Amino acid sequence: MGAHLRDRFRAPGPKRILALDGGGSRGLLSLGVLAELERHLGERSSDPSKFRLAHYFDLIGGTSTGAIIATTLALEWRVREVVDLYFRLLPAIFARSQVPGPLRLLMPAFKNTALTQALLEYLGDRTLRSQDLKTGLAIHAKRIDTGSAWILVNNAGWRYFDTPGDTEVANADFYLRDLVQGSAAAPTYFNDVRVDLERNARGRVVGHAHFFDGGVSPNNNPALQLLLTATDPAFGFNWPLGEENLLIWSVGTGYVRKRFAKRNRKRRSSAKPVSNFRRMAYSAKVQAAIEGYNHDISQQQITLLQTLSRPRFPWYVNSEIEAQAASPLLSGQPALTYQRFDVRLEIDEPEFRRPEHIETLLGREMKAKDVDKLRQLDIKDTALLEVLYQAGEALGRSHLLDRSGAAAAPAIAPDWPPRSFDPSGWGGAR
Repeated sequence: MGAHLRDRFRAPGPKRILALDGGGSRGLLSLGVLAELERHLGERSSDPSKFRLAHYFDLIGGTSTGAIIATTLALEWRVREVVDLYFRLLPAIFARSQVPGPLRLLMPAFKNTALTQALLEYLGDRTLRSQDLKTGLAIHAKRIDTGSAWILVNNAGWRYFDTPGDTEVANADFYLRDLVQGSAAAPTYFNDVRVDLERNARGRVVGHAHFFDGGVSPNNNPALQLLLTATDPAFGFNWPLGEENLLIWSVGTGYVRKRFAKRNRKRRSSAKPVSNFRRMAYSAKVQAAIEGYNHDISQQQITLLQTLSRPRFPWYVNSEIEAQAASPLLSGQPALTYQRFDVRLEIDEPEFRRPEHIETLLGREMKAKDVDKLRQLDIKDTALLEVLYQAGEALGRSHLLDRSGAAAAPAIAPDWPPRSFDPSGWGGAR
């Protein structure tokens, strides 16, 4: 790690973290939000033409598609450059499934080839210690041969950055292309990714780590883990807690909940008919339960982070606690400034829609079958990808309501994120 990052991590003043969810093709939704954020922050910066999100966020972390976006942003890419890459790359990655659905438990649906070639082209031989990384980076993956969730960061103060432990390959020397592909290797979609861990005296590789998508750990939504990473001494950041000290901007890839309900001809809904559930085989019910795993964990993490903060636009968790308006802070005082942004990929009648519903954001009613297509991870249709991106842009520009009904304000307003977090030298900075 270069001295410029060491100094940045240790510099006094507030720190800013960007957390990016996994979600395959739906990463374009995140990029829509980020495009608006980049535009807005660029206008606040001292030099909008040269502004990059890496100049604002001190740590960018992601899982799966979020790891791809996080790495490119940390390499100082513009959001538009990542968007263009996604529109070129996704149709190639998901061009053709090599097996029908029922056989995906026996072999992955897609080959790793297209993503492997793209990551080699754009990331090359850069490692986790690369000087080309202009800000903090955290990549989340699941190591399946040891059953452990890995968080890899480019901080020389991290306990395992340069220490190989019982191997001869330091984590800092892992190729970014391998780490990103491992983080994005979703089970049933892609093969696991093998990363060299150990070499013998002749330099021959004799040990490997096998990685699957970080989404099969609790870190598909990495925001909570990034909070722990930034504050736990083991990772070397040691950033102080406090509402004025730490900002986490968490961006999802689309809220998806698989549910069944009694058919109601008077209400449009994304819920599937109860009759469909009754006809499901036991194995399909098990799969439905497993598919809800990431959703449940993400909702729990959002709930926890909102009880540690006072988000300007609290996420509506469920009908029981709603937006936690009456929930006490677990930490007494806010432990951080936190904001969650995501799009609800579901349809409903106008009186039941919330500001983040896709129909609200796009300003038009949609058919359930069309929204169902947007909920997939392996979208290759450029028209559908464009809808996802537009929904993300609309969310970035939208006016989200405080679910308590007490206030309404634009999601990205002149003072949001708070100007107190602006880097030194900006127009409204300290």
